[in-house]
Amino acid sequence: KSYFLNSKELKKSSNLVEPHNLEIHNRRYLGSKTKLIEFIKDIVTKECNDYNSFVDLFGGTGIVGHSFNSDNTKIIINDLLYSNYLSYKTWLDTDEYDIKKIKHIINALNSESINEENYVSKNFGNKFFTLKNAMKIGWIREQIDKLYKNREVNERERAILITSLLYALDKVANTCGHYDAYRKTLDLTQELVLCVPI
Repeated sequence: KSYFLNSKELKKSSNLVEPHNLEIHNRRYLGSKTKLIEFIKDIVTKECNDYNSFVDLFGGTGIVGHSFNSDNTKIIINDLLYSNYLSYKTWLDTDEYDIKKIKHIINALNSESINEENYVSKNFGNKFFTLKNAMKIGWIREQIDKLYKNREVNERERAILITSLLYALDKVANTCGHYDAYRKTLDLTQELVLCVPI
């Protein structure tokens, strides 16, 4: 079964490469607690030595909740940003997913070259992203919606694919970390590449 919804033929498998992996902390995010994890763990261990649940309010990237995730601990995490919710669903949810299918879809999406305008390219091309990357971002997002609508991916697989896209666009964004403004000089020209969240 092909999980690729573009009308073009999927490039031959010999042309596809194993996609790189992605970890929860691989994201530019002002206020991330990545460097504070050991300090936080020390305080929690000292003050709460025996616990079976951990609440991460305003979870941001989710790195704190993720670092306390274990078979013995229930994680409760929230944030106002839907993009963060998708990240939590990717790394902390217990719903089933098919990693081979995810890798296949990511390979297929990475292998395409897109030259059609879409919502993202019209609104964010040559500003937040190069025009080429913006066209690919918009196209990939549309493909993920089609896969979900056609029930070729489940809700968690959809979250994994969107999270992969969000982390990929973060690497090629013409910003300083937050998307309220972009740099006048568009000097980030690397190509958008999706990776597999592990």
